[in-house]
Amino acid sequence: MTYKNGIKAFFAHQAVKRLLVFLTVATVCFFIAIVILSSKPPERTTVKDADSQVTGMPVSVHSVKPAAYPAIVSALGEVVPLWQTATKAQVDGKIVFLSERLQVANIVKQGELLVRVEKSQFEMRVAEAKSRLAAAKIDLLKEKQEGKEAQKNWKKSGLEGEPASLLVLRGPQLAVARSEVNAAQATLSHVKTLLGYTDIRVPLDGIIMKRSVNPGESLFAGDDVATLYSMNTVEVGVQLDATQLALLPEPIYDTKVALNDPQQLSTWEARVVRDSRRLRRDSRLGTIFLHVKNPLRQTPPLLPGTFVRADMTGRDIPDLLCIPEAALTKEGIVWFVDSVDRLTPKRLEPVFYGKGKVYIKTPENINWPLRVAVSPNSSFISGLVIQPVAK
Repeated sequence: MTYKNGIKAFFAHQAVKRLLVFLTVATVCFFIAIVILSSKPPERTTVKDADSQVTGMPVSVHSVKPAAYPAIVSALGEVVPLWQTATKAQVDGKIVFLSERLQVANIVKQGELLVRVEKSQFEMRVAEAKSRLAAAKIDLLKEKQEGKEAQKNWKKSGLEGEPASLLVLRGPQLAVARSEVNAAQATLSHVKTLLGYTDIRVPLDGIIMKRSVNPGESLFAGDDVATLYSMNTVEVGVQLDATQLALLPEPIYDTKVALNDPQQLSTWEARVVRDSRRLRRDSRLGTIFLHVKNPLRQTPPLLPGTFVRADMTGRDIPDLLCIPEAALTKEGIVWFVDSVDRLTPKRLEPVFYGKGKVYIKTPENINWPLRVAVSPNSSFISGLVIQPVAK
């Protein structure tokens, strides 16, 4: 019995020791947890969420004021030579000379000889015309002399009044002789012109764009020899609608215009020379014509076939707002920000565009100061509170 009591006492002592160890470990863990929690920084997520709910999403905002701005009218056009000429043969004949300069892309001067046609037959015709003229002049001199003799004879006859026939005083014969001389002179002038056509020369300063003849060929009157573009002046025709035309200044003639090539990042100066004075029936567009002098001497050269954007400065338009293009949505809506940072949409028609800006009429019934959201997005709704970020 004593032995059993001793065993029970031993196990009871062991249980008390394990309990004390457990309580000690638990107490240490508790104090460690309190230290860790007390040293952890306070959570800010709740504060951020609260701030977001109060201030709204950040939105870039641009302040604007109404002002008068000169209209900017832009349109695209193609550069073309002012003059394009097809040089043709005026007489028949075999080519006996072909200039080495008659090649595509060569720059040629007015009067430069390109082609010569065999001219012997025309020289013969000139000689014949000269002979005919000489004979006609002799006949005229004879008729003048005979006319004087007829006048003397009529006076000597003692007859009074005028002869019964004009032929007596040789008046009609003298008129015929003068006509023969005039006809011979006209014939000579004509055949000399034909002889001159055997030399085919450059009609104007320009660039050869096409060659249509080869050495040894025969030409007939009307055959193409070469096509030339004049490069003293190039022309650009830009088409504008009625609204754009109304923005242009008066008078428009001689107005300076900037031509821009977005691909080359190049700019040239042009001047307005005329307008079409009508709207096309099919497109309801009018055309403004611009000229650039000496295009090949520009830096860089302005070549035919270049597509350019013409930027014209128009008259001053009052009460406009100048806003970034990104502020106007595809639907034509501008989002304004009121004095309590809430969004207000307005559907507005742009008056004109220019250099990344869009110009609109100042809307009515809008809160001041005027601020617009620069980059609206699909999450915008009327009355939404935002956090403006000045831009």
